[in-house]
Amino acid sequence: MPIDIEFIINLKTRERSAGVMDLRNMISQTPTGKQLSEYQLNLLSKNNIETLFDFHETTEKKLHELLAIPKESVLEIKKELADLWLRQSQAEGPPAVEYGTGMEELDKLLDSVDQPFKSGRIWELCGHPGTGKTLFMYTLALNFVWKHSQQVLFIDTKSDFSCKRIQDLLLARNWDAATCERVMRAIHVVQAPTDTVLIDVLKTLDEQLTAQVDGALKTKLVVIDSLVPCYVHYRGDEMFKVRQALLTELACRIRRLAARGLASVIGNVSFPSEDKDDCMDDGEDDGNSDEKTARHKDGPMFGAYWASVCTLRMSLELPTGSDGEETSDRLGEATSSSCDDGLRLVNVLSNTYGPAGDSCLLRITEAGVV
Repeated sequence: MPIDIEFIINLKTRERSAGVMDLRNMISQTPTGKQLSEYQLNLLSKNNIETLFDFHETTEKKLHELLAIPKESVLEIKKELADLWLRQSQAEGPPAVEYGTGMEELDKLLDSVDQPFKSGRIWELCGHPGTGKTLFMYTLALNFVWKHSQQVLFIDTKSDFSCKRIQDLLLARNWDAATCERVMRAIHVVQAPTDTVLIDVLKTLDEQLTAQVDGALKTKLVVIDSLVPCYVHYRGDEMFKVRQALLTELACRIRRLAARGLASVIGNVSFPSEDKDDCMDDGEDDGNSDEKTARHKDGPMFGAYWASVCTLRMSLELPTGSDGEETSDRLGEATSSSCDDGLRLVNVLSNTYGPAGDSCLLRITEAGVV
């Protein structure tokens, strides 16, 4: 699995300046790594794998053969070490800057669950197709640029970013021409139709931050809309391990940006799932589903493995009617249905810093989500 080069460079720099990191101690603090024996840990030293940098630079195949553990366990240890390193980096880094989403009811909800929108946060927004996730992303980007005069990197994986839609939102807000032009210029859109391009975009941003490029230093928010087009084709048991490795690499890069103080908001798709942590499907009919089976609780794509990356996971849903049924049962019909009044329910599905389960109502308007 390729590893974030800037992540590695930063590790190496820190190790040289602060002395060699105690790899054994770091591994012992991870859930999977603490299962390694003294003999296995000694093998690392004997093979000149003595630092966190060395461990991440070593291939999964070599570690698998050296430690005689499954490759999945090697990936887990690398992921857990990256998590641990991120927590330590954030503790040592600059104080977080609170931004706010510009959506009043949502900000109240986030404050109540100790998850205000601030630098270093990694959010995921899940929902059925057509519920308004992209419009939510547009609104968040506009609000962010207007309020903080910082840049947003908007990564379009669906190749459907609409400049006209942005312009319509600006016109509905009655902002003056100078403000509209400033906002449009500050939202940098990049298309990333594949996982490789997505990784390269994040890598380039990280390299520019390291090189102190002015434009990159002004970028404080990364929006990815959405993950599904890049990873949905990795389906089935044989491709599961590949997808895990690729998502782990993506997680390392996003966490690296978070350690630098960037916030990230990532779109994802929800679909009916019997087990929300076993989201191997892409929501399409493979011929194995029973249409007569009762509808199960929705689960976001990629399940628990990807969920651990995000500090906050939310869902954007159609509110239920008095009979407990959604106002529109057909996916994709939400925004075009004549019965749709624009109301959306935001649910907190998981939360690293506080409680989950709370919710608030938002509304889709001509000026965006409010």
